[in-house]
Amino acid sequence: MPRAVPILLTLGVLVLIANYAEQRPRWQPMLYSALLAANAGLVLLTLSLEPNLSAVALSMALAALASLPLWRPARLRLAMWLPKSGFKADSPLHVTALVLCAHLIANSLLNYALADGLSGLREALQAREDVLRVEDMLAQMLIFALFGALGVGLGTRRTLSAVMERLALRAPTLRELYIGFSVAFILLWIVYALSVLWQLLFPPEVLERQTELSGLIADNIETLSTAFWVALTAAIGEEIAFRGALQPIFGNWLTSAVFALTHAQYAFTPALGIIFVVSLGFGWARQRYNTTVAIVAHFAYNFALAAFVVFGRYALEVLDVLEMMP
Repeated sequence: MPRAVPILLTLGVLVLIANYAEQRPRWQPMLYSALLAANAGLVLLTLSLEPNLSAVALSMALAALASLPLWRPARLRLAMWLPKSGFKADSPLHVTALVLCAHLIANSLLNYALADGLSGLREALQAREDVLRVEDMLAQMLIFALFGALGVGLGTRRTLSAVMERLALRAPTLRELYIGFSVAFILLWIVYALSVLWQLLFPPEVLERQTELSGLIADNIETLSTAFWVALTAAIGEEIAFRGALQPIFGNWLTSAVFALTHAQYAFTPALGIIFVVSLGFGWARQRYNTTVAIVAHFAYNFALAAFVVFGRYALEVLDVLEMMP
């Protein structure tokens, strides 16, 4: 966490500068220079972590990818690919959003590369204590929510009420709660069907290897209280940042692609495709209704899966006890 603080502060300052540059063109050269420096910093940071060769090469490739939005022809081409989105090729704020999305993906992929793959990530996670601490989950939620709010102009271009309107946030009505839970229910069945298909296409040992990290995280969900906090913090933070702030700019498909790629525990497996499909569902809820409905759907989906893990563990313990009885 101490290493992350200056990085988060730097990225926060970049978001603030981008908001000012949106209305003050003279700020744009400074902003783009700072973004280019941040991309170079990605490589330098990787080099400072005793990386393997693949991690260094990946960091360079990702830094180059993050620099593409600074090249106007690349932004114009992206705008052609996103005709129905709110993306503006000459918006400093949208350029910054693209660069920071690339950094978000880079953080996920570089963690994977620096750990030498899934087995390394698993060992690192096993070495940690209190993997799912409530304070850590709340901190991550606040970081996502704060970046979402700052990104749409909190304190610079919009008042708090205007920010809430731009993020499409409000207290849920009973109807919106019903819709959110219904979306989650449908997504659970879609995921179940995709999982069955996945099991038919791959042998059990491959499935076990590909899901070992997410399984380790699930092992740390021991109570319904933990399940609740995992579901709630992820739903609020991620939906405000992705569906509230980013989706109106990039559209559902690109936002969902970024969302899926930030989930390192699934690596490049079919599970990543499942996360993409689920994200499209949340995005549809945001597009058709509002971010509040997407948060409800995300919470209900996550809590249902986490509660299933908890009750499944309890059921196995009961069966073990029954087998020991005469």
